[in-house]
Amino acid sequence: MLTIEEERRILDAAPVYLRVAIILLAQTGGRTYSEGFSLCWSQVDLEGKLIRLNNNVKTPGSAEPIPLSQYACDVLQAWKKEQASKSEYVFPSPVLPNRPISTVKTAWKATLKRAGVTAFPIYNLRHIFCTRLSEVAPDAVVQRAMRHTSPETKRHYQLGMAEQVRTQSIKRTSGCTENRKRYIFVTVGPPKRRRRLSPSVTN
Repeated sequence: MLTIEEERRILDAAPVYLRVAIILLAQTGGRTYSEGFSLCWSQVDLEGKLIRLNNNVKTPGSAEPIPLSQYACDVLQAWKKEQASKSEYVFPSPVLPNRPISTVKTAWKATLKRAGVTAFPIYNLRHIFCTRLSEVAPDAVVQRAMRHTSPETKRHYQLGMAEQVRTQSIKRTSGCTENRKRYIFVTVGPPKRRRRLSPSVTN
């Protein structure tokens, strides 16, 4: 799981175009190339705070509009103003501006190295989005945000849930330990058999 501090270091180390893409992917959970780097400005509704995908998507559910946070909108708005190219693509190829960027593998790897973060695929930003949202939102919201047809699919995308499970377990059992009593469990052996006394002894 990516910590907030690690994410900050990655953003600081990334070139501008990649920084914008990281924020977009981490804020929306979009798929890296089909819904991120291939995005056209015509699909971005900054006023409505939505990304509207065309029908060229993985599943029918994937065609649902992607909500944008205010942070993502602000970043995209600033990026649009700063872009030297007037390409229709949000992330145009530096060589062929009339086409989207084809790959960021080299830039991503170099960015992680500069940031001092253990290498992981950029696609995992989708997993990170799902995991963070799962901490604060019910399953129905997570399923809609990820645009999954099945609520069970989110389990594949959740990362580092051990700590969340531990935290929730502590919350659920806090009432049992609020008086801070210490319980000591002692292994107790079988009771000793009492020796029967002979009649001569009893007399």
